[in-house]
Amino acid sequence: MLDITLVCVPPRTSHHAKRIVRVGAFSRLADKPELVAAREMLDTLLLPHQPPAPVPGPVTLVLEFTWPWLVSHSQRTRARGRIPHTSKPDTSNVTKTIEDRLVALRFLEDDRAVAGHHLQKWWGDRPGIRIVLGPFVPFDVATVCDAVAAPGSTASEQPRWFDDVTRAL
Repeated sequence: MLDITLVCVPPRTSHHAKRIVRVGAFSRLADKPELVAAREMLDTLLLPHQPPAPVPGPVTLVLEFTWPWLVSHSQRTRARGRIPHTSKPDTSNVTKTIEDRLVALRFLEDDRAVAGHHLQKWWGDRPGIRIVLGPFVPFDVATVCDAVAAPGSTASEQPRWFDDVTRAL
C-alpha cells in the first residue's frame, strides 16, 4: 500500500486544457502551458515516492484534495478546519490528471487497474493532495448511504466509512 501526501496547492487545470496548433498544413491538439506546469509539478512531487514496481491491480485509489482558503472565507469558516470544496475543478477532471501521472511514473501499470475510487475535495488550512493506493477493497454502498443520511452529521466531518476504507488498505 502507498500512502502519500503531497504538500502543494492542487492544480486547478485538468487534462482537458488543450489548444489547437498548426504544424505545417495540419492542425493538432497541444497541452496548454498551465497543464504542462501542473504535470511537471506532480511529477516532481511524486517521483521520490515511486515504487520499484507498479502496484498490481485491481486497486483502490483514494484521493483527497485540499485547496487553501480563499480570501473571501471568513474567520468563522476557517475555524472549522476545513469545509467541502464545491466549485471547479470537478473531481473527475482532477482525478484523471493524477491517474495519468501515476501511470506515466509507473505507480500503476494502467489506469484500468483502478477498480475503486474514493474522492474528496476540501478548502482547508493544509493544502495538498493525499493519495492512497492499495488493493481493491469493496465496500457496502448501503453503509455509505446510511452514513450520508445520518441525522446530525455535518458536511465537514470525515465520514466513518472513509476511515474504514483507508484503514483497510
